[in-house]
Parts: sequence; structure tokens; C-alpha cells
Amino acid sequence: MSPLPPTPLFAAERAAVLVSCALSCSGSALLLCSHARWPELRTRPRQLLLYLSLADLLSALSYFYGVLRDFQRSSWDCVLQGAVSTFANTSSFFWTMAIALYLYLSIVRGSPAGSGWLWGFHAVSWGVPLAITVAAVALRKIGYDASNVSVGWCWVDLEAEDRLLWMLLTGKLWEILAYVTLPLLYILIKKHINRAGIGNTFQGGANCIMFVLCTRVVRARLLALLCCGHCAQLGWPLQGSRGSWQQPQPHQDKDKDKDKDKEKEVPSPEQSKLLSST
Repeated sequence: MSPLPPTPLFAAERAAVLVSCALSCSGSALLLCSHARWPELRTRPRQLLLYLSLADLLSALSYFYGVLRDFQRSSWDCVLQGAVSTFANTSSFFWTMAIALYLYLSIVRGSPAGSGWLWGFHAVSWGVPLAITVAAVALRKIGYDASNVSVGWCWVDLEAEDRLLWMLLTGKLWEILAYVTLPLLYILIKKHINRAGIGNTFQGGANCIMFVLCTRVVRARLLALLCCGHCAQLGWPLQGSRGSWQQPQPHQDKDKDKDKDKEKEVPSPEQSKLLSST
């Protein structure tokens, strides 16, 4: 079987992929940093999101290397890059479905997944992609694809006779399964609570937008952190500092007691934000 001619890639295509990978890496890194910075936000859904971010970060890094390397033939680093991207991208699809399943069980069924489910998610979302990747590398199915089914990186060797089967096993089958399963689960969730929750190289950036920038609690903490650092550089006093504290007046104490009684009856905005952040 004669090899297929390589598909030419324009500089603009490579630049678009590199920028998308860089944004995905930045978004995944921001998710990881927010998880490490604020322990009180480490809920079970965000714990699952942490593992999804790790898979997306690894996927974006492997694609970035592949496009930057500009492979011309199969080599050891071509196979390594193809194996890493196969494992990470497949794992990302499994973790995405795991998050959707967890939300469905918690919201619709009313039975939050326990530690047993979490270990099951780990076994499937890491174990299945690892088994597929090891089998593909051992059988020499990963290699140079001449950019005919990718945009500069290595994936399934197109000279393999059963290449369509391995394209399904190393990504496309799980991608199709996710596209079918996720809408169904989120439609059921949307019906229950009357509320709902992009290519391979921008997954981390999309997760960052949804779970950091669009989450009020995390967004407020990031802004507060940035503002504190900016005020410290300018030498401005912070609100609530000891120098600006004043002795409260008696009538102010009475008003504060009344406000505290009201706060006991009505949930605070911070509590509402924490409830809605999940």
C-alpha cells in the first residue's frame, strides 16, 4: 500500500492551533490554581473537574508539541506525542461523561455519588484510555498520518490496514458516545431544575470560562486577590485594616443586632453563590 501524500498546512492553521492550545493550557492551569488556592471550594464536582483539567492540559501540551515539531515521518517522538494525545483526549471524554453522570445522580436521582463511584470514575477514565493507548503502541498503530486526519500532530498510522477501527478506538468512538450521552443527561437535569450547564485543542479554555470566569464565587475571589495585590503595590490601605477601624456607636450596635437576626432567617448572598457554584 503506497503512502498517501501529505496534506499541506498553512501558517495560519498552525498559528490558530498553537494559540488554541496555549489558551487551553492557561485555562486548565487557572482551574488547577483555583483548586489549590481555595480549599473550601473543593467540592466533589470540582474534584472531578480537577481531573478533567489535568487531562485537558496534557492533551493541549501534546498537540502543541506536535504542531510545533512539524513531523515529516514516523519517529520515536511522533509515536510518543500520538500516544500522549490519544490517552489524554480519550480520558477527557470519559471525565466529561463522569461529571455529567455525577450531576445526574446528585440532582435528578437525589443520591450523590460516594467514594465508590469516585474510584469507579478513576478506573474507567484513566484505565480504559491507558489500555487502549498501550495496545495501540504495542501493535504499532500510532504514527505519522501526514496531516490527513489531523492538523500537524501524529495520531493513527494511515498505512495500517485496520486504521478505521483504531481511529474509533483511540478517540472517535468515545467522542460520538459523549455527543450522544451528554445532551441526554443535561436535558434530564435541565428538566429537573429548570436550568442548564470546543474542539480538542480548546477544552481547557472552555472549562475555565464555564467553571472559573462564569462562577461568581471563584470570579469574586480572583478579583479580590488581584485587587489586594494591586493595592499593596500602590501602598493603599485595605478595607477592614486596623488603621481604619472605628469604635461602633451604641445605636449602631442595635442596628447590627437587627441585621444579624434577619441574616439568620434569610440565606446570605455568599451562601447562595456557593450553592449555585456547583
